[in-house]
Amino acid sequence: MITGKVRQEPITEVGADVAELLDLSDGDKVVIRARRATIGDATVRLDEAIYPLSLVHGTPIAEPGQLKSGVYNALAGAGMEPATITRRVISTRPAADAEAKAMKLAPRTYVLAYDQAIADGRGRLIELLRFVANPARVRFVDEQVQPFSVPGRA
Repeated sequence: MITGKVRQEPITEVGADVAELLDLSDGDKVVIRARRATIGDATVRLDEAIYPLSLVHGTPIAEPGQLKSGVYNALAGAGMEPATITRRVISTRPAADAEAKAMKLAPRTYVLAYDQAIADGRGRLIELLRFVANPARVRFVDEQVQPFSVPGRA
């Protein structure tokens, strides 16, 4: 069974790759919600959900802690209901030192990397999901991707 722990990262400035994927400018700030997926005591996947601070400021998304109704309900409640996946890239690359340490991998071991940008119905890029996983323990499966449907919303 896979379990996870959520932690809120400090509000931070974006790097060039995040700025491009979320259509932000250098110096813009983001909120990063991070978690670790574990099997037993072993961390097998590191996740980050990154949101433009300009869009989520004052919403539960910008606050620390787990969201009881889930992040997509919080986005919808703030007028940013997820509507489309605008980009998805799955690749392999050598693990960064911190990633290898967190997942107890040998330095420079290859990991699965997954980036997905999501837009709301107005076309605003509202979320960048980033997953880094141990390929010996995790696989990504993408089948019949449909438009977003937020649970509990019509």
